[in-house]
Amino acid sequence: MGQPAPTAKSDILTPQEAHAILMLRLLIARAAQRDSLAWWDDLALTAEAQFLLDPLFPVSPTVAARSLALRAASSRHRDAYEAMPHALHLYRLATDNRDWLVLRFMLPIHTPAPERPISSIAELRECLTELTSAPMPYTIVHRFNGMLQIQVPPPPPATSLLLHRARTFAWAYLEGEPGKPVFPYCVEPTQ
Repeated sequence: MGQPAPTAKSDILTPQEAHAILMLRLLIARAAQRDSLAWWDDLALTAEAQFLLDPLFPVSPTVAARSLALRAASSRHRDAYEAMPHALHLYRLATDNRDWLVLRFMLPIHTPAPERPISSIAELRECLTELTSAPMPYTIVHRFNGMLQIQVPPPPPATSLLLHRARTFAWAYLEGEPGKPVFPYCVEPTQ
């Protein structure tokens, strides 16, 4: 009898996979800043915020800035998908909140994030290529008013489903334009 074919691992995130997801979230949050692609009104990772956060959080202004940016991005996405409670997106990768459970105690201080503005979609593409090595394929199902429903293909063997989704969602943000964000999402198929 031969060995069974490797399957996607979908239940557990390793610390390295959680770290990779956090890097993608920080990248998109940085790209969305007002001094970058201006996808939502957030300054947490800008020079202006640094000026304010340095004296307020002298021990770790970087943690404060990144935490604020992640909260702003998460809140913006929660608002965008308010009418779609089952939507999965970069800041909510599983309906059972597995990603939140793993990432809630990770401090973003040790996670690399772009410090300079990301002023073009081409720059964002370069940053994504550095993080994921290659573009992630997806199929656009529906596009309406900034909402971008995509179909995420199954993950490769032995790849975390949540990390695969995060990478795919991150690449789908390239469908946006400066000042005109898209909010990529998918809906988990029902059994």
